[in-house]
Amino acid sequence: MSEANRVRFDGFEFDSSTGELTRRDRKIRLQDQPAKLLSLLASRPGELVTRLEIQKALWGDDRFVEFEHAINTAIKKIREALEDDPAKPRIIETIPRKGYRFIAGVERPAAPVITATTSDDVPPSEISLSAEMARKLFVTIQFGYLAMYTAALYYLNALEEGILRPVIITAMCGIAVRLYLVSSVGFAHPAAGRKFRWLFPVVLILDGLWAAAPLLAVRRIGFGIALIGAAGLAYLPFSQRTLIRTIYGVRK
Repeated sequence: MSEANRVRFDGFEFDSSTGELTRRDRKIRLQDQPAKLLSLLASRPGELVTRLEIQKALWGDDRFVEFEHAINTAIKKIREALEDDPAKPRIIETIPRKGYRFIAGVERPAAPVITATTSDDVPPSEISLSAEMARKLFVTIQFGYLAMYTAALYYLNALEEGILRPVIITAMCGIAVRLYLVSSVGFAHPAAGRKFRWLFPVVLILDGLWAAAPLLAVRRIGFGIALIGAAGLAYLPFSQRTLIRTIYGVRK
């Protein structure tokens, strides 16, 4: 497959130049017109593609095609190939009487960089992270924070009075932020990447405050372990930003 024409989404890989659709190295049959329509939708993730635009892109000025039926048939075949339920779409959303929107997160492979290698070098493809795996890791981190907030609120009576109010306020704010991130990124909302970039300063401050949480348990876990935990938590907001870039791509 040509790297420039490849896209990955929801565990699938599609080459718009050949119309080849694969999942876990298994080829999925897709006819010519559905493949062209999938290429058009995947090239504009998160955007409404009108039925008129589809008509012009796929059939031009051909007046002898029943466009409405042909578009509906092509969409149906795409959904069958992607196992996408129109009632609860993961990939293609229908906008009634207007058109369709590609709602899955799209990953475009970066152009290969040619470097001198030795027999001991690890090929770049073996250390790359797919958008699907990055999404799972991102959501796992959010559940980790939710567990930490819940534990802190559950053991409030064990905390010193001077830190009760900050813990309560930041934990409640943190729960709201994490639930939003789980729902938006976990369900592959196309605008989640852009909104996370807006939210990142808040996440950075919030996570920076909670990075000190292990220090509250120094007596039980020891000073060394507490410092290691604090350092790990301090790094997490930056790792989340990296995962978001992997899922949604880097936008300037």
